[in-house]
Amino acid sequence: MAPVYVVVRLWVQEGNQPKFEAYERKVSRIMARYGGVIERAVRRTEAVSPESDPPFEVHVLRFPSRELYDAYRGDAERIALAAERTDVITSTDVLVGEEGPRYAE
Repeated sequence: MAPVYVVVRLWVQEGNQPKFEAYERKVSRIMARYGGVIERAVRRTEAVSPESDPPFEVHVLRFPSRELYDAYRGDAERIALAAERTDVITSTDVLVGEEGPRYAE
């Protein structure tokens, strides 16, 4: 089984960083049940240009398989957190894929 990688860009309501972090800790524990991990969280330090709208944070997730990722997405406890999520996250976009080539070799 090949692992699946998920890149998630997250826009967070201004001033809700503590609630966002609390939510992310909860879903990280749920994710772990399915072998999923947040391999990297990258937080914005500056905008590329004044008119850009960069995400607050970008996550790179890894799951052992697409089936386990789908099971995580359907997890009842994760779904029950939907109101908490919409209280702090204004927008999300997701890219699901597989590991690409290693360009540095």
